[in-house]
Amino acid sequence: MSLYFASFIKNFGVLNYDMLLQLRMRELSIDLFSIGLLSTINSAVGSLATPFWGALSDEAKSRKRVLLIAITISMFFLPFYVFAKTANHFFLIAAVFTFFSSAFDPIATAIFVESSRLSSNVVLSIMNAVNSFGMGLGRLVISPLLNVLPVVWVMLVLYFVSLSVLYFIKVAPAAPHLRYEIQRTNLQRVFSAITSKSVLKKKNLWAMYLGSFLRQLGIGGTFALIAVYLVEDVGLSKSETILLAASNPFMQIPSHFLAGWLINKVASKHIASFGMLASGLGALLFVPADSKLTVLLAYVVSGFGFGTFINGATDFVAKNVPANRKAEFLGLLTSVRSFGSLFGPLIAGWLASVSFKLVFILMGAIMIAGALITAIYCQR
Repeated sequence: MSLYFASFIKNFGVLNYDMLLQLRMRELSIDLFSIGLLSTINSAVGSLATPFWGALSDEAKSRKRVLLIAITISMFFLPFYVFAKTANHFFLIAAVFTFFSSAFDPIATAIFVESSRLSSNVVLSIMNAVNSFGMGLGRLVISPLLNVLPVVWVMLVLYFVSLSVLYFIKVAPAAPHLRYEIQRTNLQRVFSAITSKSVLKKKNLWAMYLGSFLRQLGIGGTFALIAVYLVEDVGLSKSETILLAASNPFMQIPSHFLAGWLINKVASKHIASFGMLASGLGALLFVPADSKLTVLLAYVVSGFGFGTFINGATDFVAKNVPANRKAEFLGLLTSVRSFGSLFGPLIAGWLASVSFKLVFILMGAIMIAGALITAIYCQR
């Protein structure tokens, strides 16, 4: 239960930094391309760090100890964002913070699956619902705070809340796991899952990773500059922008439970591909968005898409990889998603200077392509 609280706090605090950083960088008159580049740097570092931490925890005696050390270091660097003044300052902090914070998802997910007596699809749906609730509630709290406090003060509030994640990780019970006995170099830990051809060919697991990459490329580009778009083009206030964004994670909650229930009845590849398709439609709905209601609709459809996608994709991966390499391949899933987010914001930052609508059209089309690849090539 303690680890569920840790996951909730992480999503409540840390993951809600993204939109605040967009607003803060814009306050400092940093250009749109650089704001998009920040997401790219986060994704580049995360794509390498996530499989490393997953593989390291597979080899370690205690996953919990690896997780606690990594997150403690990340919490040390998080408040430095408050003092950043130039784009390079933001880039440097993001690189260091993301490297260590990337340990949370693969290790926590592996612990959840291995320590619960419930089936993996039920555990994953509960875990994902907790994550979405944390993110949504965080945005509900941030919205009124922005009416009375500067962005940097709201960032500090989130930081002190986020510190409690260390307590919940520390008191979480240690769960035994089947260790991967072969010792690897750090470079091998980063790339060993990618070079494991026999595993990736099982039921065409590679197609799930490719579809996830394309989905995240699209979603990364869609939301890399969304706060700037809603404030400067649609005409919403900063508070309204954050408030409407909360509808996305709150919509994820019922979709997590729906996906968890459907996995017992429908192949998880179909659930994942449907989620990719809905994510693409959500991006396309931002094209005609010109009011709070139309923005809300786009966020709701996109949120529903994420819930079904992540549950289907995670279940498909967890069931088709070796038991003693679970965190490594779950880390690879997060890694390919991060790798997708590396390119999406770059493309968005470049296209946004021409037209935000062009950004949403292209990103929506890319996500729909990922849905088709997953549905066609992944095997039941």
